[in-house]
Amino acid sequence: MRKIKQILLLILIFTFTCSSFTPARAEQLLSKNSNVRVLIEVDDYKLSKYEPAKGTYLGAYVYQDTLINGDMKKFNELTGKKHASFFIYVGYKSPFPQKWIDQLKEVGAAAHIAFEPNGGLDQVKDDEYLRSFAKKLNEAGIPVFLRFASEMNGDWTAYSGDPKKYIEKWRLVHDVMEEEAPNVMMVWTVFTFPQSNILSYYPGDDYVDWVGVNIYNVIYHNGNINLRADQEDPLELLDYVYDTFSERKPIQISEFGATHYTITDGKYYEDFAIEKITRMYNGLKTKYPRVKSIFYFDVNNLVNAPEGRKINNYAITDNERILKTYSNLISDPYFLSDVGPNLEGTVNNEFMVVKDGILVLNGKAFVSSVVLQKYMKARVFWDSQNNKLTVSKGSNAITVDIKSYKDIANGQKGAFLSNGTSYFPLTEIAQQIGYAVKWDGNEKLIKVEFNKDSKEMLN
Repeated sequence: MRKIKQILLLILIFTFTCSSFTPARAEQLLSKNSNVRVLIEVDDYKLSKYEPAKGTYLGAYVYQDTLINGDMKKFNELTGKKHASFFIYVGYKSPFPQKWIDQLKEVGAAAHIAFEPNGGLDQVKDDEYLRSFAKKLNEAGIPVFLRFASEMNGDWTAYSGDPKKYIEKWRLVHDVMEEEAPNVMMVWTVFTFPQSNILSYYPGDDYVDWVGVNIYNVIYHNGNINLRADQEDPLELLDYVYDTFSERKPIQISEFGATHYTITDGKYYEDFAIEKITRMYNGLKTKYPRVKSIFYFDVNNLVNAPEGRKINNYAITDNERILKTYSNLISDPYFLSDVGPNLEGTVNNEFMVVKDGILVLNGKAFVSSVVLQKYMKARVFWDSQNNKLTVSKGSNAITVDIKSYKDIANGQKGAFLSNGTSYFPLTEIAQQIGYAVKWDGNEKLIKVEFNKDSKEMLN
């Protein structure tokens, strides 16, 4: 009798396990537990204004670095590399920063201006001030990143709270720049948080050249010792903007800083700053190839920030270890020292991040038919009579059997259906239709790139 009860118990456990092991449940588990990132190379992306075909423009904010008196040439010397661009804050209705523009030209850098209507959006009009400002930008004769009214998603700005008016004024500034200053790139930049209202402020693809985000790694949020933030990954802080916009716009990290001292607890955090800076700059090369420019915020806010914000020291020039780390990171030729030429409209190969339509089962990646069609331009055919699926691209094709999800989970080869969508083994399919698949275990990164020989055959 005891043996019968044990057998019945085993049957119940087996039945429950099989019934709960569904595709939907697997997708839920994936979304919670998988950190695998998938990049697929596409060949039909058109470059935006002054977007580099490869690499990331190197930039910085040094205007308030009192140790070097805001000297851009000195900063280049200390870091061992010429920076492609520097930025400055200019309040709307403030005079044109001609002296700074002249200094930029002396070091061969492009301009990045955070153009801020701190008096509110009503001051922004198509008038003599704006037209004159635009004409002077054009006369500068260098590429200009114009970051108008950034961080609008935060309630600390004077131009937050009315998305409709914000979009109206953004488009006005865009149109004036388009008419008067063709060398200007309109950069729409948000702060990392909050994310819930970001999309409501987006002016539209036709009015934005680059999309940016400001990211800061701190020990405590808002100087509050009860709000620890040292666990935050700078790359994860980038994810929302990157995943939302990088398929259609180049991404700019308009400001990035990592504190190495905070008055919140009066402690130094050199290792923290080194870890975060390293994580960011290395991660851009491997996992975030659509980030095409980054600006380090080289400022000691304890000295230079307005009252209420004198909390963190982000400067790298006052710390030998951090400066050396930064210098070593940017020495990589991936980080570019010059902006240009303007290849706007040129078709270019790019790696796009794929977030939806990826499943990982037993360490094996499966990709949906939607992903195959959208990113790899493949065609999918269903042979209902023989229960098979064929994927083709050009003269290359592969046919696989349709299996049950349970069979695939148990190690059988083939494709399966989940919620009406077919999923295919990524490596097998990709290799047969002209791609190479590379796996980086350290970064948990799957990179799907064109096989050069197969690409030539397809063309």
